[in-house]
Amino acid sequence: MKTKHMIHATLLISMAAASPIAFSQDATAEKPKMEEKATVQKGSLSSVIGDSVTFSTLTKALKAAELDLTLGNKGEFTIFAPTDEAFGKLPAEVLTKLMLPENKEKLRSLLLYHVVAGKVLAADFKAGEVKTMNGEKVKVAVEADKVEVDGSKVFSADVTATNGVMHTIGTVLVPKSLEGFAGLEK
Repeated sequence: MKTKHMIHATLLISMAAASPIAFSQDATAEKPKMEEKATVQKGSLSSVIGDSVTFSTLTKALKAAELDLTLGNKGEFTIFAPTDEAFGKLPAEVLTKLMLPENKEKLRSLLLYHVVAGKVLAADFKAGEVKTMNGEKVKVAVEADKVEVDGSKVFSADVTATNGVMHTIGTVLVPKSLEGFAGLEK
């Protein structure tokens, strides 16, 4: 008889656990939110670069490498931004090859070689080497009020954005890891 009461009690407990009250608690539980698509924030480095006609090639390259969102959101970065004229100095086939989907990682490496973590104004640069976001180092030379990065003169410095600063350069910097790719030279 005790076994019969235990089975009956177990059934009652099971039914209580599955009662409408339990279901209504599940229904009121917070539903998972749909992941919002990341966008470039207004005033960010990507936005500032994209709004300038001088950087149309850089803008296309950042999008192709999916770095536009990285430089368009949170975090602080310093970018040495090559102009369209700088990209025009590359051998004809280089940019075409870099923009191919199978070379996306090479393009990312090239572009990240132009980016330093943190916000560094021209006045804050010291002569020496600085580690870039691709892991390699660029050489910074400072003389009076002139700054050069890997031999490329910074001619428009300290363009600020909500997530960092941009310094314009007239050369596409080539990391050692990409030397020889489609005729790239350091």
